[in-house]
Parts: sequence; C-alpha cells; structure tokens
Amino acid sequence: MRSVILASFLALGLAGLAGCPSPNSIGVQVFGTVTVRCVKFSYGSPVSGALVSVGSTDTGKSDANGNAVLTQVPAGAETFIAQTTGLKGSQSATIVQGANPDVTVQMQPI
Repeated sequence: MRSVILASFLALGLAGLAGCPSPNSIGVQVFGTVTVRCVKFSYGSPVSGALVSVGSTDTGKSDANGNAVLTQVPAGAETFIAQTTGLKGSQSATIVQGANPDVTVQMQPI
C-alpha cells in the first residue's frame, strides 16, 4: 500500500514537470566582476561614497580610492551609473565572462 501511494506521488510529480523547459534549452546566464572607479571629471580625483549601479541588479559604494567592485554583472553591453550628492556620471562597457575589467566613471556636477 505504501509503495502504491509513493508511486502515485512520483507519477504526479513527473507529470507536473512535463511542461517545464530544460535549462539547456533556455540558456544559462553568464556573469562577470567589474571594478568601477569613480573620479571627478574636472580633476580626476577619486570620489568616495558614490553609489554605483548597473541595470537594476547590482549596486555598491565606492571606497576611499573611488573604487567599487560589482559582482554578478550580466555579460554583454551594460551602462554603469555613479552618483553622490552633487555629482553623477555614467560609462558603458561590454562585460565578458571570466574577465575583470576596470570601468572609469567621470562624475560631473548635477
């Protein structure tokens, strides 16, 4: 009796999965890690404490040297935005899996 019930649940579970796509058929998202350097446009000096974002998935704050490390950035063309009180900037870059590019965002007064 117990094995009949177990077999029934197994059959129902497999039937429920029949409509699910295979991960191989939908593709696998790849990611990269990016170091974003925030600098003032006029002087090139580092901007600490800037909020750095890419898309809506990843954010970080720049350190005392103006650097923010963003992980899990989707591969492909992305735009990095940095902002803090009175300053804002953006820079586009193409992200490749396994690479760790440096992106410099020149921030200007807003």
